[in-house]
Amino acid sequence: MDKMIIGENAGKIWQAMKNIEEISIPELARKLDLSAESTALAAGWLARENKICIRQKNGVIKLFNENYYAFRY
Repeated sequence: MDKMIIGENAGKIWQAMKNIEEISIPELARKLDLSAESTALAAGWLARENKICIRQKNGVIKLFNENYYAFRY
């Protein structure tokens, strides 16, 4: 997948995560009308930039807003 597309999707996720405390990749993919693969790639980009956190919670991989994660854990 092209880096430009991943970057654009990362921007969509970053904007959405401002209003979401935590969400699974499939849930976010449906919300943004992206594939789970595209969502996961873009989430990885944001995690690498320390903008979101990715953790497993109750057997499900969840994305956390960085500010929410720092406050709760």
